[in-house]
Amino acid sequence: MKINRTVQRAIQILSYTADHPEGVSLDDLCGYFSLPRTSAYDILVTLVQEGMLSVKPGQKQLYQIGTFAYRIGMSYPDADDTLKLIGAELSELAKESDRTAFFGRLSGREVVYILKEVPENPIITTATVGSTAPLYCTSLGKTLLAFLPEEQSQTLLADISMQPRTRYTLKNPEELSLDLERIRSRGYALDFREYEEHMVCASAPVYRRNGCLEGAVSISGFYRPEEDYERLGKLIRRKAAEISRLLGYRSPVSL
Repeated sequence: MKINRTVQRAIQILSYTADHPEGVSLDDLCGYFSLPRTSAYDILVTLVQEGMLSVKPGQKQLYQIGTFAYRIGMSYPDADDTLKLIGAELSELAKESDRTAFFGRLSGREVVYILKEVPENPIITTATVGSTAPLYCTSLGKTLLAFLPEEQSQTLLADISMQPRTRYTLKNPEELSLDLERIRSRGYALDFREYEEHMVCASAPVYRRNGCLEGAVSISGFYRPEEDYERLGKLIRRKAAEISRLLGYRSPVSL
């Protein structure tokens, strides 16, 4: 299969720009991708013309993701019947738990937030639809690591560089491996103030009809010392199992 290099480079530029919401310059892109200025500029002009990028006002010309790229990205859940079903269940989950509910999938070496539903009195979270987060310090990410096929999980674990996000972030691969064993045993993961100092998240896996991992669902709320987090974990485990059944999955083990 022949790859169109210009199209490929345009997609790479969009991806790089999306990772830098503050904006990127022509020099940034030329340096990162080792591109001639004329080639990079031609791609940028075309992406701006088509609304995929926009030019940030200011003395230095910086490029940001454009509104048309946003519209295209937001159409992704609407084109996937599975996500429509999960979205409806997330809405119920947000109401039942009075917490923000998420659905995420693996994206390279990170988890990407695909869906988000908020309760009646929403809690402000840094996670937004389309954003990504590390696998090792988020409940969604740890759920994916725990329940992916072992070979795939081990490959991801070998590439993880564990940087502390808070004082509660797991410190090394040994601690992470022990946590993943606990997650597999109880059927849900907890991010206990590991990604954001004031937040606790619980997550559990969602499966397709064929038994493959579809992704993970989570609920997120402020840390409360008096909270029964085992109850919260059981709630998300039950809801994830319900969503899996709606997707046609039949677990050989009762949850």
